[in-house]
Amino acid sequence: MLAILLLPEFSELEAALGLEAARRLGIPAYTVAKGRKGTPALAGSVWTPTYAFPAAPPPKALLIPGARSPGRMAQDSTWLAFLELVWEDLEIVFLGYNAHLFLAEVGRLPPRVAGGEEVAEPLRGMGYQVEPVPFLREGRVYTTRGGLALLPALSDWVGKVVEL
Repeated sequence: MLAILLLPEFSELEAALGLEAARRLGIPAYTVAKGRKGTPALAGSVWTPTYAFPAAPPPKALLIPGARSPGRMAQDSTWLAFLELVWEDLEIVFLGYNAHLFLAEVGRLPPRVAGGEEVAEPLRGMGYQVEPVPFLREGRVYTTRGGLALLPALSDWVGKVVEL
């Protein structure tokens, strides 16, 4: 089961890519956020998450789309509690264009990551090695440059091409 974590002002493209890839692969997927009220997205849409944290089924995979200020959510105990609750049972985690900053703030980001220019400088400043590749897997975490780079990362995980 794939959970897509909707941080405030998340990337609709990345969330939709995750949902559509899961549908085509026959993997159950849902969106989850702090509450069930509408969550604003970057391009102006508002999504109602399938579940709020307390009611979400335990996921095996987690996709965190990029967002306007992902590191800020790491300061909120509710977001941290959800991540702590699911982390040990996660097989895989996918990060959108700047979701690295969320995992970095909570101490879960691997030392080597793939990332675009938006996150490269802040991550290097925190001691991370940023590789100029579309995606990179370190342990259970796939870091990506975001956007369409999530698709080959998902394909790599399942071992087959995900066609949209």
